[in-house]
Amino acid sequence: MNNIKDNPLIFITNDDGPDTIGLNTLINIVKDITNNYIVVVPESNCSGFGHSITLSRPLRLNKNSNNFYTCDGTPTDCVMLGLFNILNNVVPDLLLSGINMGENLADDTTYSGTLCAALEGSLRNIKSVALSKVISKDNKENNWSTVDKYLKNIILDFLQIDLFNNNFFNVNFPNICDDDVKGIKLTYLARRRPIGNYIVRKDAKNIPYYWLTTDRSKEEEIKNSDIWAINNKYISISPLNSDMTEKVNFNNYKEQFNRN
Repeated sequence: MNNIKDNPLIFITNDDGPDTIGLNTLINIVKDITNNYIVVVPESNCSGFGHSITLSRPLRLNKNSNNFYTCDGTPTDCVMLGLFNILNNVVPDLLLSGINMGENLADDTTYSGTLCAALEGSLRNIKSVALSKVISKDNKENNWSTVDKYLKNIILDFLQIDLFNNNFFNVNFPNICDDDVKGIKLTYLARRRPIGNYIVRKDAKNIPYYWLTTDRSKEEEIKNSDIWAINNKYISISPLNSDMTEKVNFNNYKEQFNRN
C-alpha cells in the first residue's frame, strides 16, 4: 500500500443535488481528512441519469463558494467540467460520488448517476468510489451512525490502496445503528432488475402518461452479493471494472465473427 500524502485532493460529486444530508455528511467527513477538496454537483436531482452527458444545449457552471460548484447538467457533466474547467486537468487523488440517498445495488447500478460519476472518474484513471446509503422508504427512521463511524476509515483505505487498471468501487451502507453492523464485506453485484411496471394515468387533456414504479425482480439470496451483505447487516464494497469488453468468452466468438 501507498502512504497517504498530506492534504490529498478529493473531488466530490453526487446525483441528488446540492442540499442533501448525504452530501453534507460526506463533505464534513472529508474535511476531517483534507482541506484540499472541491464539490461539483448537479443543481437539481439527477437520480437515474446513468452515464448520460448533455449535448443538446450549453451548460452553466455556478460557483457557490471557493470550492463548491453546481452545474445544470448530469453527474457525468459535473465530473467532466470539474476536471477540465475547475481543476484544469489536475488529477485528484480520489473522486467520491455520493452519499446517495438510497441504495445502489445489483443491476440498478447501471442506471445510477452516482455510480456512473465514479465510472467517469475511472475512465480518466482517477481512483473513484460511489457511496450510497439505504434510506427508509417511509422516511421515518434513517440512521446515519454507521456512516459516521465507518466512512472516514473507508476513505483513508481508498486513498492508500494500490488500484488495478479500470477498477472503481461501489459502497453501500445499511440503514442500521453502528452497534448492529457486523462488519465490511467485499461483494459481488447481485442480479436484480426493474420489472418494468408502469402506472398508467391520464392528464388534464385525457392524454395517457406512464410512470415507472420501483418494483424489482426477486434476487436469489447468494452469499457475498451486495444485496446479501446489506440484508445481513454488513457494509458492502463491490469492486467494479470500467472495461466492458468480454474477456472470458472472447475467443469463443472468433470462429463465428472473424473474417479474412
